[in-house]
Amino acid sequence: MLHEVLRDENIHVAQLIVPGAITRGHPTHDPDALAATLWQMHTDREDFRVFAEPMDIPT
Repeated sequence: MLHEVLRDENIHVAQLIVPGAITRGHPTHDPDALAATLWQMHTDREDFRVFAEPMDIPT
């Protein structure tokens, strides 16, 4: 994947997954909330894939 190929060149690649619509006033889907999440992803540079809200994944 792209993030693995570019890691050695100190290039961070990540994706923010927003399930559903971007909606003003929504706690996790508001454009300002998403911008804050993107900024945190940029500064932390930890995870490759980030979800805008916790996903319920059956186990």
